[in-house]
Amino acid sequence: MLIRHLRLGLAALFCAASAQAQPVQNFPTKPVQIIVPYAAGGVTDILARIVAQRLSERWKQPVIVDNRPGAGTVIGTAAAAKAPGDGHTLLITAFGFTANQVLVPNLPYKPEALAPLAMLADSYSYLYVNAAVPANNIPELIAYAKAHPGMTFASSGNGSSPHIAAEGFAARTGIDIVHVPYKGNGPAINDLVGGQVQALFDSSATMSFVQTGKLKVLGIGSREPIKRAPELVPIARSGVPALADFTASGWFGMFVPASTPPALQKKIYADVQAVLETKDMHDAIYKTGLEPALMTQQGFDDYLKKTLATWAPVIRERKIRLD
Repeated sequence: MLIRHLRLGLAALFCAASAQAQPVQNFPTKPVQIIVPYAAGGVTDILARIVAQRLSERWKQPVIVDNRPGAGTVIGTAAAAKAPGDGHTLLITAFGFTANQVLVPNLPYKPEALAPLAMLADSYSYLYVNAAVPANNIPELIAYAKAHPGMTFASSGNGSSPHIAAEGFAARTGIDIVHVPYKGNGPAINDLVGGQVQALFDSSATMSFVQTGKLKVLGIGSREPIKRAPELVPIARSGVPALADFTASGWFGMFVPASTPPALQKKIYADVQAVLETKDMHDAIYKTGLEPALMTQQGFDDYLKKTLATWAPVIRERKIRLD
């Protein structure tokens, strides 16, 4: 009798485990939605569409990018945080996810309602200045800025990563800057080229203006030289002690609702990893101006916590506010 009960118990456990595993093995069972809390056409949207196409091919299901811009990414992020945890709603977002935890006093969602799944790419910030600025490296720029207080730094908007990078640079070096926010990178770059503003932290895409002599690039926000621009000296290696650990970059990553079962999270991560580790995908990401940067779930979670610890004090001390 005892043996019979043990067999029945083991059979029940096996059936339960099989029932739980079945949805994971069959995932996805319907179209998958990737929410992007940015407007269509931006780099986050482009990256999401590249990922969506490859996942659709792998999963044999449509993977649809759903752009939900507004309120500094809050609208789209809130929608993802409140979605069912069945794996059919994903979020691809960027640096704003971290910054908003400090910038926005009453978020309509809890950041912990979203589980970091995978870092997808990184974008190191380059420090550009107008060609008329009499500085050719970081020490010369600092000396010039101290001799001419009120140097103007453009950004793509209040609370954006270029804004926060500029404030962090100013705080560490003790220079006095004037922040000039724009509605997007395009207008900011136009005015930098035209000389209406003097400096800007931006992506590698703006290097085209350096090649034509309209701008100068003085450094990059990476810790080590990078493959895309090996000749550029990292700002952290510029010889200025206060900048010895300075970094400036914008990450791009995928999240799922935290209610998503761990086994399903692992399944989705494995599929994302398989897609991202192909040469075809590396090349596609690289062409957007980003650097492929796949991280494990735990690695991405640790990275986000470190990023928040680094920039939260800057946001508070410099009294950075959203538009």
